[in-house]
Amino acid sequence: MGLRCECGEKCIIDRRSLLEKIQYFYNGCKNCHDPHIDKRTPLGDQLNLKSIDRDWGRCECGKRHLDSTMGHILSIMVDKGLLDKESSLRNVGTPLMTIGYPLSRAPFLPSKSLLILSDKLDKKTAKQIIGEVPEVKGVIKGDPGKTVGMLDSDHKPIVYEKLAGCDMRCDIIKSPRGALCIYKRQSRMHIESLGSSYSKIMNLYNILRKFKGPFKVIDATCGPGTLGLFSLFTGADKVIFNDIWTESIKTTIINLEVNGFKLADEKFEVYNEDIRDLPSLIDEKYDLCIIDPFPNVDTTPFVKTSRKLAKEIILIC
Repeated sequence: MGLRCECGEKCIIDRRSLLEKIQYFYNGCKNCHDPHIDKRTPLGDQLNLKSIDRDWGRCECGKRHLDSTMGHILSIMVDKGLLDKESSLRNVGTPLMTIGYPLSRAPFLPSKSLLILSDKLDKKTAKQIIGEVPEVKGVIKGDPGKTVGMLDSDHKPIVYEKLAGCDMRCDIIKSPRGALCIYKRQSRMHIESLGSSYSKIMNLYNILRKFKGPFKVIDATCGPGTLGLFSLFTGADKVIFNDIWTESIKTTIINLEVNGFKLADEKFEVYNEDIRDLPSLIDEKYDLCIIDPFPNVDTTPFVKTSRKLAKEIILIC
């Protein structure tokens, strides 16, 4: 595959290779240690910080428990004055696995398997974290409560700031037609839980299974392309992917190729337009239009436009 991450490393691999990799990626060996840290209690009240070795319990196999890794990051943030000594793991920020996958327990992390999202970090500390905590691949500054992306041409995009490292990661989303591998540059694409993504896919599946013959789909606010890709997996004859946010289109193209669809394939088209402009560009009515909007957004204009585009509309909230 010719895709390469903008950081220059091989962060993007094809679906088959990724699904093989995840089978062992977060497993520890028999000697890996769970520190049993309470995430809500100040770290110093649970551990004798002076007695902790410089590797914070990293196993000889090279992996370390997520909580130990977060404790290491917390100690750096306290040392730099970004957090006080009463801080707990909850104060560090949001840990994002570079491969998002449903896990039954906290993972043991190999090198470059974690992104940190925090509104408290600065560039200097972020570079120190990248240098001293090998599990961390990238550090992002932002408010997790804000949805990253662009609503429409009347609004400015919302993005996080990449402070250090690389912010490319992938979610593996289970579906009735097999797993989807959805890559995102996490500073420029919205964060979505695996449970939410699966719920959206199942809502769409219940609609798509009603089509008995050939059908065509418009994913009108496609984001990274998840729902349009699932439509292709389900047997759609044609899918139009559209999003006003250019980063979404770049990501969708990556995810099409990762999941086995070539750019020359006639089964899909990709548009970078405001949804309200699509009727002037598409000269036939499709069977289904998918609208997956930002949270708490007035979808009235989107629905009105979609009636011109397709016979049926699914509004996923």
